Amino acid sequence: MGLNNFSTDGLIITVNGRVINDWGDANPPYSDDPIDPVSTLRRGQGGGAVRLDRINPGRRVTLNLNPGSADSTYMQGLMNSKATIEMSKTQLGSLEAAVGVEGVIINDGSTGRGGSTITDDQYMLEFNIWTGGKGGDT
Repeated sequence: MGLNNFSTDGLIITVNGRVINDWGDANPPYSDDPIDPVSTLRRGQGGGAVRLDRINPGRRVTLNLNPGSADSTYMQGLMNSKATIEMSKTQLGSLEAAVGVEGVIINDGSTGRGGSTITDDQYMLEFNIWTGGKGGDT
């Protein structure tokens, strides 16, 4: 069992073929979460239950990018054009990988400027189909 490295220099994110790497200050700069449960348990009043499995539970991805970066300009252009998004994630050192297709940029985040700190440019994406794995090489 080796030491896994989850730092940004080993995080490879591609959005519609472009490698995204100008990460902002938010920690973590990348996250993904389920949209819907993989399975739902419906319990009846008589004591029985039914299992409902979702074929495509979907995934929500949040990217926090450096404000004013070329990567942020690229993402803004995709959002403005309502482009369909394909994304891949690879975390070198742990061998985690994921692919999302049939995606859209659902929104951007709040914008804070002009003070002693500024906010990252944030983009939220949702994917209808997501194939991924955790745990790397174990």
